[in-house]
Amino acid sequence: MPVSADIAVIMYTSGSTGLPKGVMMTHGNILSTLSAVMTIVPGLGRKDVYLAYLPLAHVLELAAESLMVAVGISIGYGSPLTLTDTSNKIKKGTKGDASVLRPTLMVAVPAILDRVRDGVRKKVDAKGGLSRKLFDIAYGRRLAAINGSWFGAWGLEKMLWDFLVFRKVRAVLGGHIRFLLSGGAPLSGDTQRFINICLGANWARIWSN
Repeated sequence: MPVSADIAVIMYTSGSTGLPKGVMMTHGNILSTLSAVMTIVPGLGRKDVYLAYLPLAHVLELAAESLMVAVGISIGYGSPLTLTDTSNKIKKGTKGDASVLRPTLMVAVPAILDRVRDGVRKKVDAKGGLSRKLFDIAYGRRLAAINGSWFGAWGLEKMLWDFLVFRKVRAVLGGHIRFLLSGGAPLSGDTQRFINICLGANWARIWSN
């Protein structure tokens, strides 16, 4: 029977911050991480669906999938190149991984979230006119509510903006995301606020360098 100090896995790192190395992770390391995440993510249960698309050799993905297995959450596998309907490897007229699976939970690295933010902004700017004006108004009102300077952007007004504007943005990741974990590198405050407002998801900034 293993004890907490025993080695559970040797996690390879490519050496982006130095020489490549194998990091020896104990059972205690893994279990303490899973316990921490379980206290952060509200209401984890078998009704959740997790979309896995990062390499399992990445410690962030290893921890996330270990947690899903421990709780009994369904896991669907995709890839960054087939994640959304407009991803590079998606055949025209077919759906991306997120649209098909409709996950409630996802893990992302900041680079992916930056791409989602930039993609949404480009689409909005390309449409222009009334669509862009509505998006800018809705975003501004929600941001003011988050900052505590405008409480009217909650309740009925929040439902209105969700229906008119943000549900279309949420559809990019399947429309059912309720929680995102970001890690692997620091996440910019601007991207966090943008994705939080547009997706309506809760956040935990963990496993950041």
